[in-house]
This record gives sequence, structure tokens and C-alpha cells, in this order.
Amino acid sequence: MPRILIVDDEETLAKFIEKIVSELSEDALVGEVETKIATTGNDGIKAAEEFMPDVVLLDIKLPDISGIEVLSRLKEMDEDVQVIMMTGFASLETAVAAVREGAYDYINKPFESDEQLKNIVKNALERRDLIRERKTLLAELAEANEKLEEANKILQEKKALVDKELEEKIEQLARLNEFTRKLSQELDLKSLLDLIPEEGAKVLNAKGFALFLREKEKNEVVAKKVYGEIGIKVGDRIRSIPNKAKIDGNLIWAPLSTHKGTLGAIAVAMEEPKEKDLDPVSILASSIAIAINNARLFDTLRRSYIESILSLLLIQESKDPKIKEHSFRVAEYAALTAEEMGLSEEDARLLRYAGLLHDIGKVLEEKIEFPIVAEKVASPMRWLERARPILRHQAERYDGKGYPDGLSGEDIPLGARIIAVANAYVEDIESGMSREDALRHLEEEKGKAFDPQVVEVFKKVAGRK
Repeated sequence: MPRILIVDDEETLAKFIEKIVSELSEDALVGEVETKIATTGNDGIKAAEEFMPDVVLLDIKLPDISGIEVLSRLKEMDEDVQVIMMTGFASLETAVAAVREGAYDYINKPFESDEQLKNIVKNALERRDLIRERKTLLAELAEANEKLEEANKILQEKKALVDKELEEKIEQLARLNEFTRKLSQELDLKSLLDLIPEEGAKVLNAKGFALFLREKEKNEVVAKKVYGEIGIKVGDRIRSIPNKAKIDGNLIWAPLSTHKGTLGAIAVAMEEPKEKDLDPVSILASSIAIAINNARLFDTLRRSYIESILSLLLIQESKDPKIKEHSFRVAEYAALTAEEMGLSEEDARLLRYAGLLHDIGKVLEEKIEFPIVAEKVASPMRWLERARPILRHQAERYDGKGYPDGLSGEDIPLGARIIAVANAYVEDIESGMSREDALRHLEEEKGKAFDPQVVEVFKKVAGRK
């Protein structure tokens, strides 16, 4: 049963909010909702200790302690609790502070509508469920690893006493164990799917390998990745997924199953498949299913975090309506420039995220070095760790006269040099300059503000758009 705690010093408003969120009980996807109200920060903390809420609607301004302090205490108790900050006096500085402390979202009072509030709470509950599911998947993966390690240890101790066939089994288990570790470390879904077929075939000493995934829209099971000699090509479909590993001619089929259901199947081509080959294929299929589910969940969480950051850009739009459009343009140019320079797809995607976040520091009204703020906003997420130096050094100059650290030349991260050029060009265009004049400005500042090589590549990119 979802639990929702409301912390607001206006008791009448708190009861009104309670009435609205209680209507979520009528939503079959949410289920019966349990609520509780506190009217002070300290009462809210005490209530959370006993009530253990999934979602907290928290007023920033409370009579005893600040909502930000309550948020911090709530996160100490339960790092996964979803906190929605509320205020009748919108403050961009407190919005940034709330996100930095781990708030899920930020909403102004009075609310635009009952539906707005219910949608935010429903989304927060869904995010809470996603986080729980991810932890369950990680626990399953850890358990699978422990079983493989234990099996490997036992077999290694008996290696001297077994025959050649069992020695081959030991080696295969070791490869399975190592492959499972590699799967658990890869959280990017595309990279994971690219890794599976070839590595899976090597682990099983197979001639070929095919990875089939279920397409939810069409409810079909389609071959997404194929390796080696198997007689299957990408795009082939199968009508049904086997319940367990089975031999069919020179192929071994096994389902990709987790506690949430069946994701698809794998097909492994061997010279002469035998019953003894079924267990390794089943173990591999189980590890692949967990890794794919985990990567999909991580991708969902990553998008959720980017969306929460972009909500700050929407807040800033009330002062500068062009900031969101500006950020998207800079992100697009930065990613295209990275691709043109031959950077990897992962690096280009990182530049796109950095471009979206590069101006986030400007949501503060204080005079502060915005690159430092942008770096701090990105710091909670491990997958954005490589973006932090890019955000910090985006205002450095190639001649060393920039800030915050006065870096020069190639001491400035390449991503930061790319963002600087893309940002300058977009700002010039938005100020009314023609494309020719904006490119001429980059040329004039080449070797001064900007990296000459980046400018030359960027001119090609801009010329195509």
C-alpha cells in the first residue's frame, strides 16, 4: 500500500492535499493509498520515522525548521523516498538546493489543478517502484554471481580428480563467471546488446549466437543481434519462446526470464548439442536477462534525472523564455561536433547531456560562477561523472584568460572546448547575427577564446545545418 506523508503548516491546505492524493486510490495502477499529515518540520521527521512514507509532499517554509533541512533528514532515513517540495513563494535558489539534496520535483502553491498534483505524486510513486525493482534485480544478480563463484570454487578444488570433460566444464564456468561480471558492469543498454552475442558465443564455444527480444508494441519476438554461423538474421521472428532450455537440431534455445516476465530468448548454434550443454546456456540466459532488465531500468532512471534537471530550465523560462531552446541548440551542436571529430557515440551522448545542463547554474539570482553550480548539480549521478569537468571548465578560454581556473590550450577538457564554441555560436545567432557573421566571430576568436581545431570542425557542422 503506497504511503504519502504531507508536511505543511497550513492544516486546512494539508487536509485539502490529502483529499486530492487520496483520490489516487481509484487508480488501479496505484492501489489503495495511505496518508498522514504533519504541520511542523520536526513532526514531519518523527512521522516519517514511524510511517515510512514512499512519497513526501514537503513545504519549504515551516515554522520550526526549513523544508530543505527536513529533506536532508528524510534522505538520511531513506535515500529512496521521493520528496516533492512545495512553496507559495517560488525561489530558484531553493529549487536548486532541493534538487541537490535529492528532491524528486518542485511545485508551486496554489497548484495549477488537482490533476497536476495527482500526476506528480503518481509519477513519484512509479519512480519509487522503479528504484525498488532495480535493487531487487541487483540482488538477484549478486546471488547469481555468488552461486557461480561457489560452483567454480568447488570444482577448482576437485580439478585434479576429474576427467577431461569435467575440466572443460570448470573452464566454461570460469568464463561464465567472468562474463556475468562484465554484464553486471555494463549499464548502457546499446553497449550491452552489442556485447552479448560475440562474447556469449565465445563463453559457450559456440559457432553462432542470436539474441531475440520481445517488442511490446507488436507483441512479437524479434532477432536484434546475431553473431557467427547460425542461420538466423537480424529481424527474424519466432512465434513462441520455450519455457526452458531445449535442443532443436543444432540449436539450443533458452528463455530470457526474470521475476517480471520473459524478455525474449537466445539461440546458440553448436556442432552437436548435448544435454550437458543445457545448464551453461540456461545460466547464461538468466544472467543476460537480469543485465538487460537492469540496463533498461538504469536508462529509465537516467532519463528521469535529466527530466528533473530540465524542469529547472522551465522555471527559468519565466525570466528568460529562450533558455530552454538555447540549451537544446547547444546540446545538438556539441553532439554533432563530437561526432564530426571522430569521438565515440558515448562521448557524443555525454556532450549532449552537458549541453543540456551547461546553463543550469544561471537559475540562481546570486552572482556566482555558473559553471561551478552546473558541476555541482551534475555531481549526484555517477553516470554524469565525466560531464562534471566539462561543465566546470566551459567558460575557460584557450588563451588562459577564462574562469574558474584559468586553464589554457589542451589543459581544458576537449568537451568543454566544444561546448564553448557551440554556446558562443548559438548566442550570436540568438542575438540576431547572421550565420556568416557568427562564424566570422568564431574565426576572429580562434586561438584566443576558442580551440582552433574545434572551430574548424564546427564550421563544417554549422555549414550543414
